[in-house]
Parts: sequence; structure tokens; C-alpha cells
Amino acid sequence: MPTESDVSALLERLAREYLVPGAQFAVRHRGEVRTFLHGVAARSSGEPVTADTLFPLGSTTKLVTATLLMQLVSDGDIELDAPIGPLLPELAEAPGPLRESTVRQLLSHTAGLPDMPATEHDPSLRACVAAGAGVELLSEPGRVFSYSNLGYTVAGRLLEAVTGLSWWDAARSFVLQPLGVPSGFLGAAPDAPGGLAGPAPQTAQHAVHLPTSSVHPVEEPGLPKALVPAGALVTSAAGLLRLSGPHHGADGPDVLEPELLEEMRRPVTDAPLHGLAEGWGLGLAVHTDGAGRRWYGHDGNTGGATCALRFHPESGTAVALMTNATSGRQMGNQLFEELAALGWEIGRVPAPAGEEPLAGAALRAAADEVCGAYSSGAETVKVRAEADGRLVLDRPQLPPARLELHPGLTFRLRTEPEGARGDARHGSDESRDLYSFVRDSRTGRVGGMYLSGGRLQVREGTGRLG
Repeated sequence: MPTESDVSALLERLAREYLVPGAQFAVRHRGEVRTFLHGVAARSSGEPVTADTLFPLGSTTKLVTATLLMQLVSDGDIELDAPIGPLLPELAEAPGPLRESTVRQLLSHTAGLPDMPATEHDPSLRACVAAGAGVELLSEPGRVFSYSNLGYTVAGRLLEAVTGLSWWDAARSFVLQPLGVPSGFLGAAPDAPGGLAGPAPQTAQHAVHLPTSSVHPVEEPGLPKALVPAGALVTSAAGLLRLSGPHHGADGPDVLEPELLEEMRRPVTDAPLHGLAEGWGLGLAVHTDGAGRRWYGHDGNTGGATCALRFHPESGTAVALMTNATSGRQMGNQLFEELAALGWEIGRVPAPAGEEPLAGAALRAAADEVCGAYSSGAETVKVRAEADGRLVLDRPQLPPARLELHPGLTFRLRTEPEGARGDARHGSDESRDLYSFVRDSRTGRVGGMYLSGGRLQVREGTGRLG
């Protein structure tokens, strides 16, 4: 186990290397919590980060939503594996596949739903779910993982319908206050009541472009109401350890029975989710450390901040990293790797293997399999081969990216000039990540692809993946 001075020096060095203005790193080990701090909450003001500074959780908010739904399971108000349609008036009479989704599928991202709900004109949860009643599924329910914020919109609406409470009131009353989690809402949501934070400041957010060493402030408004259950909370790193405390034995109230906490951690899918996790439970990702031990947690990001939570229930060890920069994800990956080199293994997404890309005849044969259009909801991306045989990914509102295809149909995206800053590690975020094409289990043909964050894109003409 590294010493406190080792951890403090490592955090300081990596934050500077990855141009992160401010960070908190909280560690719970042997029943004690220690918080390490770096830098400023806002470059514009120079206000220092303190242990009380609140950072956005982004998608780690989903842990709260999953816990609330599991409390309803505990109370007998809902069932994990029953269709949700009869519980939601807007779906009871509406045709379409959404009404057949189950709580287990929503919380584990296996309902086959596309990623994002329609949030134009900022609809209520009920209106958003009603509009999505006939959504076209990407895959057969329960069969394939595809990360879906829409699934958590539906979960939030289910909570609202069953309890008669808003998501915020339920989260505050049944999870945040009992666990003593300082909290608030992302941005300036006008209809969001104050949390437990009182006057505690929220950090500013920053967009970092490592190849050019540029850092710019990001103005983050409040999230649309439909995305509140998926990503609206802010807290501190120590607050995040309190939030996850029931899973790793921290002192506090029992917000959920041990068997249901274990159910949340049990992987619904053990399929590798390239660049994301090694499996997924109910609101929790599953990671394996170098010793083969399972850690659990969730990552989150916004337009200018990142969050990473990991905990190991058997040892009671937990860590939380909060940053106020988009490069915090890369910094966190490097932090966990260097802590492992110092003898402290934490469950993490391992660095992708250095396989040689396909070339020549092998690349041409693979290109025949993968070229085409892939869609998720309204978003379509295209894979095409250029005259020289190289593969290119075209995405809406983004520059084309060179697609570097590997054996097994995994791939990387190259969007930065070769040798930027003289270090490939400092290319764009996605230049480090490993993505994958997937085959339809029924036909054996390439029927989809995973891009960032485990989001499935289905090949046109394939229909639902099986």
C-alpha cells in the first residue's frame, strides 16, 4: 500500500500532467477516510479546492436511482423481473416494446433501449416516457448490453409514479440524508431545492485539449428534467464514499438489505464492455484488479468534469476521484495504473493490449465485413474504406476519424496528428480507448458496434441484435 505522501505526490504530478485545475481523491481503508486535494475550483478565480467543494457526479448519479428502485423492490412495490407497463399510466394502453421492459433490464442497460431520450422543450419525466413508448429497440431485451440514459429516465419516472414523489425528494429523503451525503444539483436548475450542502461551493468545469495544452471554462446549465435521474447530482469525493458506504461496510444506516445490495453487484452481463467495464450489475459496473478480485463502482462525466468510484466490499476499501476537467478520465486511468505499480491494485479498465492493426489483405477482408451505416436512435455513423484501403469513421458534427482495426474486430480511433506532444498517451481521449464490432448471435454476421461508453450502434438492415 503506498504511503500518504506517495498518493499526494502522485495526485499532484498527474493533475499537472493532464492539465486538471482541481481534484479530490478520497480513500477509505481500514475504516478511515483520507481526502487528498489538488488545485483550484475555478481557474478564473483561483479559489482552492477544499474537502467540501462539490463536484458533478455525472452518470454516477445512476447509483442513487438504482438504490431507490431497489428500495421499492424491498418494500414489495415493484418486482425486478415484471413488465413496467402496468405501473405507468402513459404506457398502460400504449403499444410498443417499452412497456415490456423490466426493472432489472433498465438498471443493467439490457432493455435494448437507445441511449438518449428526446429532451427538446424540456419535457417532464412522464411526457418523455410517453413520447418514447414506441421506441425502436436496438436488441432483444435482456440479451445485449447497451448503455442507456433513456433507461434511467424510465426508471426515474417509475419511481415518481410509484411513490408520488419527485426524483429529488425521494433521493434526498431515502438515500442522501440518511447517509449524510452533502449534495446539490448540477448547474442552476431553477426548480431544484437545496440539498444538504448549504453554502458549500460547486466547482467550475473545464474543457481540456491535451494535444494543444489548452484549457477553457465550460458553462454547464442545469440538466433537462428527463436526465435528472441519470446525471444531475453533485457531491464531494468523501460524500461519494458515504453514498457507496452500504456496499463496503462503512458505518451508517441500512438503506437496503444485504441481499439486495449483493443483487445490485451481481453481473447481469459478463461480456467485456471495451473501454468501459468487465461486466454490469444493477447501477454498478464490475471491474477486476490484477489479483483477480472484483471491484464495483461507476464513472461519470459532464462537459467539463469527471468522477470515478471504485470499492471492494470484502476488504472495505473504496476510492473516489473527482476532477473539474474533461481530461480527468485519462488522469484517473493513469492514477489507478501507477497505484498498481506501487503495489495497490484497484479495479480498473486495463490499458488496451498493443495488438498490431490489420493491414493488406487481412484489412481488406475485414473491411468487407464492417463497412456500412450504424444507428442508435436518431444518430447514424458510417464506416467506409478509402482508396488506399484505410478505414474511416464518419460521425455527425465531428471530424472523420481513422479506424484502426485489430484482430477480433476491436478497433481504436485516431483523430489527433501523429506524435502530438510527442506522447501517444496525450492524444484525444478516444485514441486510448478500445472499441469493438459485434456479431449477431443468430447470423454470425457483424450487426453492430460499440463506441464510447458501451453504447451500441446497430448496423442498418440488421434489425434487433439477438
